[in-house]
This record gives sequence, structure tokens and C-alpha cells, in this order.
Amino acid sequence: MYLNSRINLTRLFVECDLMEHKFIELNAAQEHYLYSVLRKKDGSELLLFNGRDGGFLSVIEASGKRKFSVYCKKKIIAQTSSTDLWLLFVPIKRMRMDFMVQKITELGVSKIWPVQSEFGQVKQLKYEKLRSNMIEAVEQTERLDLPEIEEFMDLQTVLGNWPEDRMLIVCDESKSEPKQARAMTELNSAKVGKAAIIIGPEGGFSSKEREQLNLHSCTEHISLGPRILRSDTAAIAALSIYQSNFGDWYNEKKN
Repeated sequence: MYLNSRINLTRLFVECDLMEHKFIELNAAQEHYLYSVLRKKDGSELLLFNGRDGGFLSVIEASGKRKFSVYCKKKIIAQTSSTDLWLLFVPIKRMRMDFMVQKITELGVSKIWPVQSEFGQVKQLKYEKLRSNMIEAVEQTERLDLPEIEEFMDLQTVLGNWPEDRMLIVCDESKSEPKQARAMTELNSAKVGKAAIIIGPEGGFSSKEREQLNLHSCTEHISLGPRILRSDTAAIAALSIYQSNFGDWYNEKKN
């Protein structure tokens, strides 16, 4: 199938296993979306994916009020995985966090890890809401995999068990002064393999957290410029810089 025709397909994430010549049952919300919102009819084509089995050209076989049947016709896209890139963040207010989770999913993170900081204000998370935001984001892009969500835990616990082979890129607002600033682009590309980016709370990291961050030989402190960015803005900026220089936007043949 040509790229242009594939892009025009409605993309739908499902939980079940996918294979050719299989009928798929959709949940009530998906049926409402296809029938009442998109006004899909018999014979309408969709792209189904589940994050494991690739993308399948599928056809609505029967439609009517409260009745839907979708037939997996043919696998047209092989399963792909995003760059091995984690994003750690201190949760923020709900509407801005919803937006941030959608955008970092679109930007290709493989793991989303909410952490509790001393200066963090949010104490509980609704994981189903986070996951629904991620699903909405992958359905709107050509992405076929869904990021992993790690358990919400204390930052110092996370740092105490940090893997030695993964670079931790700390977006540090305290290094925004001209002589202290180090841009992410100054990192040694040969050493940027497995990586994670951490976005601190809006009040900054505590002195204990800074001390623990500095204990790791794999920690790299970088600046995102002369302005203090809000958490959601910082996450989007940092991921864009990383992906364009070291991640899956990066063209190794460029001069």
C-alpha cells in the first residue's frame, strides 16, 4: 500500500492479538467513535495495531447501531520500535500533564517514568488516564508501539538503582547562566547510547537530589537556554533536541 493511502487510514489501537483473516471485537468507546463520530460504513478500511504485531489493513464488515465487526484483512506494516529513550518527570497539574504525555509519546520515548521529588506537588497519578493519552497520541501518528509506564516512585529510590549503562541527561535550570550553560548538542555522540532525560519539578531539584544526581558518573547536566521553561515545555524541547541530534531524527550521513 502506498504511503499516502496508508496515512489517510483511520488508525485504531486494540489490546488483542492481531493476525490476518481474524475478526476483531471493539469496545464500546471504539464503536461509538467509528460509528457516531467518524460515520464509518460497511467496507470502510482501518489500520489496526496493538504495539506488538504490526499494522493490519482491516475492513468494517457490518455496521449499525450498537453493532460492529472488523475483519483483519492483511498485514501491511511490520512492527517497529521507537528509540531506547526514557523520560523521567515530576508530575504536574492534570491538563498540562495530559498535554505533555501526548507530546512526548509523539516524540518517540520508549519509557515514561513519573517520579516523586521533594518539591513535587502531585502525590497520586491516574495510570489509565496516562495510558489513554498515550494511545490517543500513537493513533494520531505513524508510531506502532506504545511507551512503557513505570511505577510512580521517589526520585532518590530511582537514582539509587540507576543502571550504570544508561546516560542520565538532567535538564538543569540552575545552569542557565552563560558561563555555566552546556547545550545537549555538546554531548559526545559516541557515548550517547542508552539514554534517559529527566525534567525536574517547577521549584527545581532539592539539594539532596542534586547531590545524589552528581554521584553518578553517567549523569550529564545540560541547559535548555537562558529562559526557565515550564516542565511540559522543557520536556518537549529536550526531546526534540535529543531526537534531532542523537535519536531517530538523526541522519548519520549528514556532515
